Amino acid sequence: MPIYEFKCRDCGKISEIICGVTEDNKTIRCSYCSSRNLEKILSAPASLRVAEKAAYPSAASGCCGTTNPCDNPKRCCTKD
Repeated sequence: MPIYEFKCRDCGKISEIICGVTEDNKTIRCSYCSSRNLEKILSAPASLRVAEKAAYPSAASGCCGTTNPCDNPKRCCTKD
């Protein structure tokens, strides 16, 4: 079931309520004051952003671009 946001016309608070698409709004109550005087509001859409893979030095070139790997790759082989 989807989550909808409702604004209470009595107390003014916004509640997130899980309810069916066809569920009657008269059965839904405010989470704060238990009023049934609610207005369904539009929620901001959520988005997911996937970060690009970081360009770290290759294992063949060694750590930090040198031919000899260092003792602590986490210290020097990080993207600035």
